[in-house]
Amino acid sequence: MLYDPDYSATVWNHFCTPKNAGVFMVGTPGVLNGTAGARKNGRVVEFQLQVDTDGRVADCRYRVYGCPATIALCSLTSEKLKGGLLAAAATYSVVKLAEQLGLPPEKRAAAITVEDAIRSAAARYNSHLRSTQAPTELITELKDRWPSP
Repeated sequence: MLYDPDYSATVWNHFCTPKNAGVFMVGTPGVLNGTAGARKNGRVVEFQLQVDTDGRVADCRYRVYGCPATIALCSLTSEKLKGGLLAAAATYSVVKLAEQLGLPPEKRAAAITVEDAIRSAAARYNSHLRSTQAPTELITELKDRWPSP
């Protein structure tokens, strides 16, 4: 395995064995989708938050295209968000997590992309409360926007 001294053992562990990667099946209730980044810029993050009736993140999944730092941050963040309130997820600082992990400053943009995807999902929940569109319809709407490999 290649090893980059800029990354901690925790980052390498989550890069090599990412947790919660993937997507929910279409039609899974309470799933909200948020996307951020652009493939041409080197990273795309799609975060899905499954919110229960109490407003808690019951589960989460993600798809990511990016560097080891981006992949590891998605994995770590997905573990930290589970069981918490959606409102807390919307304000969770992935940038602070990146700092705690000692990621080099040039990799902090990865944290911002992950934060943006989570906030996008939370905003979908808030707009869902004001509309009649179901969260699963939002996933179907965004499905075609994900770039093909």
